[in-house]
Amino acid sequence: MAVVLPFAAIVNIITLIFFFIYTCIASWLIFRQGLGRSAPWIWLLLLGICRLTQVSLDLAATTMYPVGSSSNTSIESGVAILTTMGLTPLFMATTSLLNTTTRPKGRRMQWILLMVHVPLVISFVLIVAGGIDPDSREGPTFAATASTKAGITIYVTCFIVLIWATTVISARLYLADSDEVKILTTVALSLPFFVVDVVYMMCFAFEDWGEVETWEDMKFNVISGSVTIQLCMQVVMEYIIVGLYLGLGLELPGKAARLKKQVENQVDQARALDMDQLQETLLWKLHDGISRVIAAMIMPALQFAHWVLGRILRS
Repeated sequence: MAVVLPFAAIVNIITLIFFFIYTCIASWLIFRQGLGRSAPWIWLLLLGICRLTQVSLDLAATTMYPVGSSSNTSIESGVAILTTMGLTPLFMATTSLLNTTTRPKGRRMQWILLMVHVPLVISFVLIVAGGIDPDSREGPTFAATASTKAGITIYVTCFIVLIWATTVISARLYLADSDEVKILTTVALSLPFFVVDVVYMMCFAFEDWGEVETWEDMKFNVISGSVTIQLCMQVVMEYIIVGLYLGLGLELPGKAARLKKQVENQVDQARALDMDQLQETLLWKLHDGISRVIAAMIMPALQFAHWVLGRILRS
């Protein structure tokens, strides 16, 4: 007899496949780019591990505790925490990508992007604290506590800063090289999908229990809400954003290519410096002076020979 999987389980299995591939690609990019320039891919690797753990727990919770059969369990609370905190590595990866640009960014913007990490860490702590709060497990589904709402509100503030930073850096696109143009274009393309993901989290945190008759009518709850809404507003959005970032990483030059380019630039600079130094030496100045004297002597002789040859031909 064939086993019919529920829609939520099918979504989880597909997510497992996607993020397993993404995790492998992120690991390869860390090796290819070198640890010194791999901050975006390290955060994407952490996001992949987070999502793999989340969907694995969700599959177990769905099998062991069908929705509505018992009060919210610690497994389901773990799923809710991992679902919500997944925005943290995604934010970190985005700010790290923007920080890889040099001339369009500027020193002041670099510090602003680094300082954004502080509220992101605070929101991460608040979301974890809200998830383990006993008030979040009063009913058969997960409830967003005050700590969770505060953490997601900080996410929204950080996202506004992220949009502003992307706009300011993109306005200086004329200063960017080809790789920086790719980075800024990819981040700009990811922002609309990022908006949808953040809006979903806001809807989950601030969905009013008083406007629904039962907890089963809640559409945005990360445990008992509509699987279709979560798929369209969060899961697919993260598929696209992470896919864009990893595709960008595969197009950027690796560590060996960067080192080769640096060596070539250094050789070109050394050649230009040697030529400048050569022109300042006494021998070079002597050679230049003699060349000018010889040219001044030869040119009249050539002109006289040309005039004589013309006279002979005309005669």
